[in-house]
Amino acid sequence: MEKMQDVKGLGGMLNGFRDLVKDDKKIVFIGSPGFCTPFALFLGYPVREKSLAFMPGLQMDKTRSIVATEHGMELAGATDAQADVVVVLGGMAMPKIGVQPEEMKKFLENMSYKKLIGVCFMSIFEKSGWCQILPFQYVMNINLEGDIST
Repeated sequence: MEKMQDVKGLGGMLNGFRDLVKDDKKIVFIGSPGFCTPFALFLGYPVREKSLAFMPGLQMDKTRSIVATEHGMELAGATDAQADVVVVLGGMAMPKIGVQPEEMKKFLENMSYKKLIGVCFMSIFEKSGWCQILPFQYVMNINLEGDIST
């Protein structure tokens, strides 16, 4: 994939994501339950006026809406998984999750969407071969660095 722009920090991640979906109305995030859920909520915040949903793994029947509340973004009731944009989160490509890129590609054939975006950390989609198999229009890759001090 060809690099489109640099993204710096959490603000850059949120602004970059908002720009990618600015003309879309409904976004469904697909991710591993627990690990990816907070990232879907985080990415949903700058686009909270849109219709948002989270699908745990490949369980379309367990898709839940994401809503803005006084506590921030939260999962709410059941909703359908059809959307303008499907965002596959990097946790799906982690070895312990057990989803292969071919399996995800076949699963996505059962969904209706216009745009497929991948959002991952530390190049997991590239390293695990997902960029070569899935028809991503965009992949947002974030590299994290940090330390713990006393």
